[in-house]
Amino acid sequence: MRIVAYIIRFLLAFLFIYAGIEKLFLPYDPSVFRTDAAEAHPLFFTYYDLLQGSGYLYFVGFFQLLCGLLLIFRRTYLLGSIMLVPLILCLLMTHVFFSRYPPFILFDSLMLALNLFLLFGRYNEWKTVLLKKENSWI
Repeated sequence: MRIVAYIIRFLLAFLFIYAGIEKLFLPYDPSVFRTDAAEAHPLFFTYYDLLQGSGYLYFVGFFQLLCGLLLIFRRTYLLGSIMLVPLILCLLMTHVFFSRYPPFILFDSLMLALNLFLLFGRYNEWKTVLLKKENSWI
């Protein structure tokens, strides 16, 4: 089980480090991007161009890179995995609502499942911090 978790950690780390570097440092070429995902809904390309033009993708790329780096180290991978949940959910929902391209949806769903596998493998550790018993609701 431990070996599987290492493999998943390093796979996710590699994917998110690459995605972060791609967004932060590689030039964006809309024609290549449209060719690679030609079957995606046209609204997705408009949305992606808006994110690129506003600079928001640099923010996403920074956190992809940060989470990927955190996944590498044993001491920080739980934090990186927790931080990845909302990031992957946003990526998944972008493809569900905008691109409507099944390979993107399947890929992001797989990334979410792998990340949740990592999280629930250490459930007892983060449960005590995030689901701590309190005396009252407020």
